[in-house]
Amino acid sequence: MLPATVVTAHLKACATELAVGHGAPYVPDLADLTAVVEDLVAGQQQIAIALAHLADQLTNRRQRTAPDMAALGEVLAAAATATGHAADALAESRPVLDIVLTSAGPDTQL
Repeated sequence: MLPATVVTAHLKACATELAVGHGAPYVPDLADLTAVVEDLVAGQQQIAIALAHLADQLTNRRQRTAPDMAALGEVLAAAATATGHAADALAESRPVLDIVLTSAGPDTQL
């Protein structure tokens, strides 16, 4: 199992490339756009789960930790919820993507 710091560093590097890489993000056609959106939804869902796990770790230790740690657990739980809602909102684009794919075709250039 990789340390969380290694995994999050890789996640940060990938997110940075999507945000600010050359022509970022490069999405040539509707098929790729659909795949990118699906991956982003899945990634956000997994990030929400990771944040919830971190919050749970802090919450489970609440009796032994300082109030600041409990507050941090609450912040992480709120971030998990918000990230989950963002994933759900992005997932709502799927029906529109399906309509566009059907009408324009997956090879339609963007």
